[in-house]
Amino acid sequence: MGGGIWPRTSKSIGVSSEVRSTLGINSERLGPNELINAILKAPVDLLWNGGIGTYIKASTESHEEVRDRANDTVRVEGRELRCKVLGEGGNLGATQLGRIEFSRAGGLCHTDAIDNSAGVDTSDHEVKSRLPSISS
Repeated sequence: MGGGIWPRTSKSIGVSSEVRSTLGINSERLGPNELINAILKAPVDLLWNGGIGTYIKASTESHEEVRDRANDTVRVEGRELRCKVLGEGGNLGATQLGRIEFSRAGGLCHTDAIDNSAGVDTSDHEVKSRLPSISS
């Protein structure tokens, strides 16, 4: 209830009472970056990152060290995550130190290479299957 898909370029997004209650926020409207930040800190069993970008870092790391300026305003620290398990379907969703910080706070996670191994393998097969047609 209350979910949706909005562009990150939206001025603001209406937040339903169900979402406000779940995320523990009071505002009825949030900017896209504020909402993404709140979702990253949602109290859920599984937080599955399937997108492009580094959204989680350690408190000891600066945004400059992460080297993903597009997500500086939404990025959270591993110790801020309230999920039980972090899954990474994309590449580099979290820094290694961010994963360690999350794990030390009681969370469970693997590296993105493990969680996304099937995706990488599938992409590899897809590329190799196209090579003969490219060289013709």
